[in-house]
Amino acid sequence: MIRMLPLFPVVLLLAFSCVADADVDTAHHKAVYAQVNDNGDSFQKVTASASDESGRISLTGWLDGVEVRKIVAKPGCMGKGIDEYYLENGKPLFVFSTYEKTGKKVEERIYFDEGRIVKWLTTDKAAPVIHGEDFESQAGYLNAHCTDFVDALKSKGTGTAAKEAQSVDGVFLGIEQGDYAHWNMRATDGREISLFILRPGNSVSKVLDNPEAFAGRKCRVAWKQSTENIPEAGGNLQVEQILDVEWTGR
Repeated sequence: MIRMLPLFPVVLLLAFSCVADADVDTAHHKAVYAQVNDNGDSFQKVTASASDESGRISLTGWLDGVEVRKIVAKPGCMGKGIDEYYLENGKPLFVFSTYEKTGKKVEERIYFDEGRIVKWLTTDKAAPVIHGEDFESQAGYLNAHCTDFVDALKSKGTGTAAKEAQSVDGVFLGIEQGDYAHWNMRATDGREISLFILRPGNSVSKVLDNPEAFAGRKCRVAWKQSTENIPEAGGNLQVEQILDVEWTGR
């Protein structure tokens, strides 16, 4: 947990972040936060537990296929804080925490980019400035906890979510741009396939930077069906989306 042992020394980091990173763009973080909460009913909900130096941590997770999208972590006998992790590609993207300090409720919003904390906001007006190396240390602490939590939650899945992920072999044709990007390919059986690109893994993101360089190459794609909030379609819609790609030849 963010706030167990040590709890309150961690809070000292916040003023540093608020001053140094006031202009960080958090639009993507907010969009992921909204998307996960809007579609929570379509995810598999599982519970598990983990532990650290301070004791037992109760976990509730929301799995979208094989991917953990949200974690709520609560301490056992220590403290009253609650941490909500919002994940992207298996890593924390946004962490929202609440706890009590001197009888008052404190809220924290922590924004990540590639494993680094880029913005940290708190309602604790008494939080003083601390050095940047402590800021980095806390990012490592949260990343490590998130990894442990993901492993614990995946081990409790029913297996249904994992089976939702499917694969198809074929030839990559290109990326179609519209309201949403689509991955176009021709399967080995001749079918033309178009998959939504919503939460791509690193292997897919690399293709988005230069799709022409990959056109015509043989590939194996992992994909799944899911219910997503698509405002352009009037709300929730069942879609087929790409998760990952493996290149199998030229």
